[in-house]
Amino acid sequence: MVQGKKAVVIGSGMGGLTSAVLLAMNGCHVTVLEQHYRPGGFLHRFFRDGVPYDTGFHYCGSVEDGQIMNACLKHLGVWDELTFRELDPDGFDRVIFPDFEFRVPKGRARYSQRLRDAFPADARGIDTFIDAVADACKHYGLYSFTTEPHVDKVLKYEGMTLDRFLEQHIGDPRCRAIIAGQSLLYGVPPAQAPFGLHALVTDHFLQGAYSIDGGGDKLAMSMVRRIRSLGGAVKLKTAASAIDVRDRQVRGVHTADGEFIQADLVVSNLHPQLTLQLLPTNVFRRASRNRIQNNAVGKGHMGVYIQLDRPAHEIGNANIYRHLSWDVNNAYKGINPRETGFYFATAPGNRHPRGKHVVLMIMSQPWEQVARWADSPLGERDPEYLAYKRSLQDIAIGALLADFPSMRDHIVRVESSSPLTTAHFTRSPRGAMYGHYHSVEQMGRYRPAQATKVRNLLLVGQGVFMPGVLGTCLSAYYACGYLLGLDRLLQELEAA
Repeated sequence: MVQGKKAVVIGSGMGGLTSAVLLAMNGCHVTVLEQHYRPGGFLHRFFRDGVPYDTGFHYCGSVEDGQIMNACLKHLGVWDELTFRELDPDGFDRVIFPDFEFRVPKGRARYSQRLRDAFPADARGIDTFIDAVADACKHYGLYSFTTEPHVDKVLKYEGMTLDRFLEQHIGDPRCRAIIAGQSLLYGVPPAQAPFGLHALVTDHFLQGAYSIDGGGDKLAMSMVRRIRSLGGAVKLKTAASAIDVRDRQVRGVHTADGEFIQADLVVSNLHPQLTLQLLPTNVFRRASRNRIQNNAVGKGHMGVYIQLDRPAHEIGNANIYRHLSWDVNNAYKGINPRETGFYFATAPGNRHPRGKHVVLMIMSQPWEQVARWADSPLGERDPEYLAYKRSLQDIAIGALLADFPSMRDHIVRVESSSPLTTAHFTRSPRGAMYGHYHSVEQMGRYRPAQATKVRNLLLVGQGVFMPGVLGTCLSAYYACGYLLGLDRLLQELEAA
């Protein structure tokens, strides 16, 4: 048990905040360290002249009664602070290809029927796909309110790529492309994405897609208030510089400003590669260190943030997944000064009567495009970098306006971010949006472990578990389950 013990949580992403609440609820004295001036990691917003822009959080699922995200937020004690607004249940995601648009509806049955209506020749294969999604989701432990995943089933579904599964069962390449078209949700092209990952993330949203008033920032701030109400501390602008380890047991954390915080437990919400940099070099064997250091990290992205002088009626109460070709794998080649093969766009203000009129865009962007400027500090970037980023920003807006030309005369302001921006504010290696690269080669039996060889050092977040708000939240439940008992946490979730 953790009653009366001291814990330090490094990083205030959803995994870190959830861990802090769980430990504090059980009598642990918790201190959260966050190097940014706002908590939340990818949950946080930035503001320009009072206009909010979400950076990584855009919508979530599984928040209705009896669903896992709902249970987690109630169990954590923050549900009553949050207001959820449902996206269009008849088409919360608009997956758009050349000369074809598919609106993804709420519910597995409706989704299946709409696919069958569009591609009747593939009806049997679509049924097989939906059945496999349902079967895969049953075996993912806490997602389906069970404590232990069915290991053999998980390995099976995480050992097969999405492309391979679809090619075996669905003949029409357009139908395969539509099913794979939302893969930006986890940042892995279908040629490398595990079927199990796609099944879990897709099902999460098919249960109902919702935004939060105040965005991910509201969720992060609610979690911070909950931690403080339980006697914990959240220190902003305080970076961890080293984890103190003696006799393979954590002893505390040193901060960049010279403070030492004694701790019986340390939970790191950093990517494993960053956590490794905080540890003494002799803690892990060379083979273990090399394995962590050589793991591929996720894809980087470019964000474009557009303020309008009116609502973005063209997008509506939905998200846009716009593919410029029928090969979904092309979406991951990234934006370049000539073109972008894909963009995601959403208008969160459309879902709130007093919402600001903004459009948020995301495109894949390789780290290699900006790596030569990685040593330049934020606010002092090389003019060449700023010009390059502006050229990509123009390409992105051009793609949006080609589809929705009526927006052109209503743009008030435009800003953009690159993988350099992500790396600065979240410390994610190479500006990776989803931390770990959740490919077949790095999932299943190759997934990074949450429990380490250092006693009472646990890892949470996208770097060790599933991507997204739910994935990082559940990573904290699994990690804290080592200390509190996973069976007990499940009972509490079921009660919630």
